[in-house]
Amino acid sequence: MLLEKKHITVVGMGHTGIATANFLVSKKAFVTIIDSRPRAKLKKNILSLNTGLKMLFECSEVPLISDLIVLSPGVDINSSFLEKSHKQGVEIISEIELASRFTQTPIIAVTGTNGKSTVTTLIGNILKQAGKKVSVGGNLGTPFIDLLKEDPVDYFILEVSTFQLEGIKTFRPKIALMLNITPDHLDRHKNFEEYSNLKGMISSFQKEEDILILNKDDENVMKQGVLSKAKKVLFSLVEKIETGIYLEKKIITSCFNKDKKYFFSVDDLSPPIKFQIENLLGAVAVATILNISKDEIFKTIAKFKGLAHRIEWVRTVGGVDFINDSKGTNVGALCKSLKAFSRPIILIAGGKDKGGDFQALKAVFKKKVKHLVLLGETKNKIREILNGSFDCEDAVDMEDAIKRAMRKAISGDIVLLSPGCSSFDMFENFIERGDRFKIIVGQL
Repeated sequence: MLLEKKHITVVGMGHTGIATANFLVSKKAFVTIIDSRPRAKLKKNILSLNTGLKMLFECSEVPLISDLIVLSPGVDINSSFLEKSHKQGVEIISEIELASRFTQTPIIAVTGTNGKSTVTTLIGNILKQAGKKVSVGGNLGTPFIDLLKEDPVDYFILEVSTFQLEGIKTFRPKIALMLNITPDHLDRHKNFEEYSNLKGMISSFQKEEDILILNKDDENVMKQGVLSKAKKVLFSLVEKIETGIYLEKKIITSCFNKDKKYFFSVDDLSPPIKFQIENLLGAVAVATILNISKDEIFKTIAKFKGLAHRIEWVRTVGGVDFINDSKGTNVGALCKSLKAFSRPIILIAGGKDKGGDFQALKAVFKKKVKHLVLLGETKNKIREILNGSFDCEDAVDMEDAIKRAMRKAISGDIVLLSPGCSSFDMFENFIERGDRFKIIVGQL
């Protein structure tokens, strides 16, 4: 792709936008980077920008001279300010699409509503343990466009969101994973169908020689997989699989070309990974396809401490395990976290409403939750939906919530923070919320 002397507009001066603009300048393009925010709020950001480009602040119009527009993930491709550019036929793409046009290195791409970061990290760790040179990023940490600096590598391993998939035109992973699809980001996407279809876009440009790994237990994932030309590999917690990875009597098992192999028992795993078996199966599927040995996989898993705020084991106090899942900011994530445990759960939930369907919680609460402690703006809404069918109480803050949970817990129980809501009513973000939970638990 020739960029020299092309007029290219980058929308958004966040981390991804700045990395994209700097890359384009290095390719001798004429670059304009725009943002709707005032310069005063972007002082730190623009310090990272290369010279030789134009900056426009408080800007909601794309320069008419643009030959190409590259969007940051936070910018909706259907925004009204892009309508004129769409009509004029200007190509509008995402940063991952741009980056993919400048490498021949195989891409392993992971998407799903929940678990993307954990699976992406696990795959990276396993391949590094096996001596592969890999570069890990995307929606997780380093933008794909910045990872190109590390090429040549054996694989790029990317976490990919619907925001990024909106703007792809040729993006083609060698191996793609769809972990799960449950309602999320419906404030950006029109409806669940659109959101699901965007997840399926991860495989849109794969060919017959590529591989698509699907969660057999998720019907929404399987619906999207039907549309793909790629070879299908499945994973499941509940079914035997002819081609893929599954659990058989608690043993992680693979079956490829009728060759059945046993890996290890989930009972042998440490707490941080024992609670994330579904995510582990997805990562093992990739490692098996790439012929990584069972020993190298197990060495990695034995060292894996999990990611902060994602079903993160914090501490055991008096036989009670405390789990921080502050990243569980939607109803689907909350349901998935609950299903990860077979022991009684005292759940701390609630926060700022994202428009989630809390009705879906009633059935899973009855099966999984021993007691419910409610926090934040949504506590009244959740209580009304439960309509007296469930034992719950309110807490005024995180410390109060943990004290109330402790009073209900006995040895063998789990105290789980999995809010099912965003954090902005009480905390700056999910990280601050999860850190607060960990600090208080550490003081028990």
